Formats: sequence, structure tokens, C-alpha cells
Amino acid sequence: MTTFEHPWGQLTLQRWPLRRNEPLQAWDNADLYLLNTLKARAAGPLTLVVNDQQGALALAASQHGPVISSGDSFLASRAQVHNCDLNGLPEQGAPLWPFDNLPESPDQVIMRVPKSLALLEWQLQWLSEQLARGTPVWLAGMDKHLPRQLVPLMQQYLGNGRAELGWKKARLFTASAPGERLAVAPYPTEVEGPMGPLTVHAGVFAQQQLDIGARFFLAHIPSNLPPGAKVADLGCGNGVIGLALLQACPDSHLVFCDESWLALQSARDNVARYCPESDSEFYLGDGLAGHDERFDLILLNPPFHDGHVVGDHVARRLFRQSKQALNVGGELRVIGNRHLGYHKLLGKLFGKVEVLGSNQKFVVWRCM
Repeated sequence: MTTFEHPWGQLTLQRWPLRRNEPLQAWDNADLYLLNTLKARAAGPLTLVVNDQQGALALAASQHGPVISSGDSFLASRAQVHNCDLNGLPEQGAPLWPFDNLPESPDQVIMRVPKSLALLEWQLQWLSEQLARGTPVWLAGMDKHLPRQLVPLMQQYLGNGRAELGWKKARLFTASAPGERLAVAPYPTEVEGPMGPLTVHAGVFAQQQLDIGARFFLAHIPSNLPPGAKVADLGCGNGVIGLALLQACPDSHLVFCDESWLALQSARDNVARYCPESDSEFYLGDGLAGHDERFDLILLNPPFHDGHVVGDHVARRLFRQSKQALNVGGELRVIGNRHLGYHKLLGKLFGKVEVLGSNQKFVVWRCM
């Protein structure tokens, strides 16, 4: 828990999901740079906040005027709700997910530069279509995370853009909206999967080709589940693993789960293309948290990146959720890079952990 001093006061902020002895604070100097800019240059009261990470931007900007918040991450939206409650602030309203239209025209935009260059392109195109001509757009990020192509991309999609001075290892970029679409972002892309081309929306993992981990995992998907078996594709991405299960066991009930709205939309599109009659559902959330169903099989290819943060904390959380969500006799099948040593974590949770397959880079475990 940290105290965030911003131009209109202070907030108590926590990173979410909560974890013990959290080493990271819930804001950084890029957030503060954007808020200082908002105070100094605001064109009016209504602010559109894009890619808020833990609620620092939206909650502080709400002290200036009304806020609309937009992004792709369920976890980020939930962090905002948590920190809103923590500070006794009124609810900010439901977030705008990708493809949503703005309910009204904002006076200015403050935007964190996302990690994914594809998501950045898509969002710049979205802003060009959604904003009134001349609306100021301010982007910021920490120097070590900024793409070199940022200004050229702003100029391509907004028609203008420039870098401003750096401040405390953060940098601000400014532009104004053109009021029309100037360029078309090349998303969604398609990658070749075992069943044919797969739709991959902007920012979803493996944008240009099916990743090698998923390819290896596909060889270890069961093909003999009983009819009606309940299966979760946890952290589904474009849905290729769950689709392979549906093709092998078409009578299964499959829940595709992800915290990315665009990942889940990719899975929806691909299921509609290849398994339109399947018994499938799509769950946007923190893994399986809040989902009441229990499963006979959970398939998991856990990420080891959480934004720009590298670590096993996401995998640990998903392993615990999987243990709690399995039926008696159910199993978790999980793939991981060999060097990550997930078998040590899994062995603390499951009574039986066995290797189903391995190569020089990956291991697939069966956990019961």
C-alpha cells in the first residue's frame, strides 16, 4: 500500500490482485507526468483515460472532472474498483472495452503507452475515429519501456505527434485528434493453426505466428474425455488449445478464460469459425476467480510476464485457482519453460505431478 501524491491531493493505492509483501507500487512517474499535464493544459472537465494500470490515473483525474476509462485488461479495471473503494470515492462507472463507442466526446485524453505495439496502433486508430477534431491526446510511459516507433505511429494514425521533455525517467508525447480515420491498423491478424487460420486481435500473444509452446502443448491434449466433461482453457489467448480439445472431444463443455478482452474476442471468433455448435462459454476475469463452476480438466499455458513485470506470481495464482476449481479426480495439464521449474510449485499443491512430455525448452505436467 502506497500514498500517491497527485496534483489535486493524495490517494492510498494498492496493486491488484493483492499479494503479500508486494514489492511494487501501484503508480509511477509516467502516471504523475500525465496528471501534471492534465492540470496544466486541460481543455475542459471530461477526461478519457486509456490503459490505466492500477487506477492512479482515473481516480486522480476524477478530482479534476468526470472520467471515462478504457482499456483491454480486466485486472486493471478491477484494480481501479478496488482502489476506488479503498479511498471511499464514488464509483467511476463501467469501463469501455475495445470496440465500444465513446458515450460523449471528451475534452482531452491521457494515455499510458501499452507494452504491445499492436495494441498501441489499434488504439491510436480507435482514437482517430472516436475523438472530435483537435482534442488533445497526451501519452506517457517510462523511458525503458517506450517503443522507438511511437512518434511515427502517432503521426501515421493521428496526423501529428511529438516527444516532449523527459521527467524523472518518464516521457510525455503530445498530439491532437484528426477527427477522422487516417490509417487502418493491420489488426486482427491471422496465424496458421492446426485447424486452419486463427484470428488474433491486437495485443494478443503470438500476433504473427502460433507460439512454439502452444504447438508443443497441442500434442498433449486428451482425446478420450467422456461426453459432457467440463473443461477450462485458462489464459486462453486466441483459443487454440481449447479449440483442439473441442475438435478431439466435441461433446465437452468448454470455458475459455482470459483477463484480456481482445484475447477472449479472438477465442470467440475462432470458436464461431471452427466449432459453432460447441457447448462453449467465455469468461472475462482474474483467471477462474469468481467462476463457480468446477472442472474435470483445466488446460493452462501460464504467462510469466505481467505487463512489463517478469515473475511467477501470475502462474502461482492460476495454479492455486486450478487446485480449488477441480472436481474430485480432475486434473490440471500445464506447460512451462523448463527453466521456470514449475514442478516445484505444483508439487506443493497437488498430490501427484507427472511429466507427460518434454523437449529441450518445454515441459508438460499432469497434476492431480
